[in-house]
Amino acid sequence: MDWTGYYDAQAGRAVRSVVLQALASRDDAPPGVAIDIGCGEGTETRHLLANGWRVLAIDADPTSEARVRAGLTPEQLARLTFRRARFEDVGVLPAADLVYSTFALPFCESVAFPTVWSGIRAALKPGAWFAGELFGPHDSWSGRADMNFHDRADVQALLAGLTVHTLDEDDRTGQSAFGPRHWHVFHIIAHNPA
Repeated sequence: MDWTGYYDAQAGRAVRSVVLQALASRDDAPPGVAIDIGCGEGTETRHLLANGWRVLAIDADPTSEARVRAGLTPEQLARLTFRRARFEDVGVLPAADLVYSTFALPFCESVAFPTVWSGIRAALKPGAWFAGELFGPHDSWSGRADMNFHDRADVQALLAGLTVHTLDEDDRTGQSAFGPRHWHVFHIIAHNPA
């Protein structure tokens, strides 16, 4: 994948709706600690920093850190930690109030996904939120060994023990930054009971 070109194409996009909905569902709780897994060009990270959050942003692309840091104030930079890592090398995540991975988790190798997902679940404090997407088996990229795919039953099993607020399934032909493709996406917003 040409991630640098993808991030160029994504510059200036709006904050992903799953993140905005998860934030709105927090009932005016104060900003806390967030983890952005696969932060890319940093749209969601910058939005959270602008709203008082502390953010651990993680991405393997060599251009990502500079993109995330661009335009941040000194005070925002003080609340940002950037970790350059592949999913497989993320390691132990800190306790967080929000963990999100918008259109990134599917690009974790299938053999590494269970460990990565366990780490995400372990990082969710009581009352914390998860927001993100997983790809389903009808997706155009399904079958790639360097990605992971889940049917609805798999996704529901992954979310067991969380309160699921949104589990929307999108199964349609459309466009992407890489051209035409068939999307099979699960949009997820869930919360760890307090």
